[in-house]
Amino acid sequence: MIAFPCQSGIIHAETSTFGQSVNCGRLTCDALNEASGLAMSHHYTNVLWSHNDSGDESRLYAMSTQGKHLGIFQLRDIEVIDCEDMTIGPGPITDTSFIYLGDIGDNKARRNVKTIYRLKEPVIPDNSKDIHWIDHFDCITFQYPDGSRDAETLLLDPKTRDLYVVSKREKQVGIYRLSYPQFTASINMAEKVATIPLSWVVGGDLSPDGNELLIKTEGTVYYWKKNDQADFVTFFSSPNLVSVPYTRELQGEAICWFRQSMGYFTVSEEPWRFENNDAHVTFYPRLTLMDINQDLKIDIADIMYYLETVAGRRQLPRIPLIPDINHNGKIALEEIIYGLQMLIRSEKK
Repeated sequence: MIAFPCQSGIIHAETSTFGQSVNCGRLTCDALNEASGLAMSHHYTNVLWSHNDSGDESRLYAMSTQGKHLGIFQLRDIEVIDCEDMTIGPGPITDTSFIYLGDIGDNKARRNVKTIYRLKEPVIPDNSKDIHWIDHFDCITFQYPDGSRDAETLLLDPKTRDLYVVSKREKQVGIYRLSYPQFTASINMAEKVATIPLSWVVGGDLSPDGNELLIKTEGTVYYWKKNDQADFVTFFSSPNLVSVPYTRELQGEAICWFRQSMGYFTVSEEPWRFENNDAHVTFYPRLTLMDINQDLKIDIADIMYYLETVAGRRQLPRIPLIPDINHNGKIALEEIIYGLQMLIRSEKK
């Protein structure tokens, strides 16, 4: 018998226990060949937003979680310089999802002012071939308090609506806050709130509830968790860094949480200097099992529920249940075995 703390019927094997990489599919949009940022839609169940690194126009790309191209959206009359990350969440209008596109890259630290573009999450039309123009958006410009910085990580706290930018190149990178409400008619001065003992930080994402944080370097994904009442900077009060599974990609920079924090996605760029460089959507499932009968343990009764689901005698519960690795709304016996194996493995560590 395996028992763990339970909340709302979901049992986590370990807060930071995630499965190994699952290849969800190749990116089918040829124009999206340097995916630098990634965000999970708040409008659609299985839609990801992305954008290219420097060299592209002010464009956002919508795709399925299997990499299928769904549409291109472009900010009208905007020339971007080096978009490096994006995030999604609340903004100035209640119950409205906003995309934040960060033109924050600066390899030589020569740009005194950086810009974050804020727009309502677009509706995806049926026609995926045309470019869909976005005419209404906000420009949030900002400066650092300690000189120009190169950055590739943009975070949004969904509780406070504060934005955070993580610098890239220092031996200990800085974390800078743009407090809500951000000015759109004048330049914001960022506040440095923390440093972390990492360098070459290329991406990150805050969970939908604001309590879990992923920060990615070129070769490792790091994970933090805080309680619901704690401030953002509490993430960094622990001296020990915790890494989670990541299969190194060719110039992989983009990362985001799946819905309800039930795993995370990564997407790589397609470096021209490498052969067989197709970019893929990769998923890392949170290893989660459900305490069906709410007795604070996973036992034979819960396992029988899973088996009856496999046999088609029960329907899958509405809340996300891992392991449903391929997100097809069904559980295969192999997925149960995989989840239990990873659960037992985490207990032995």
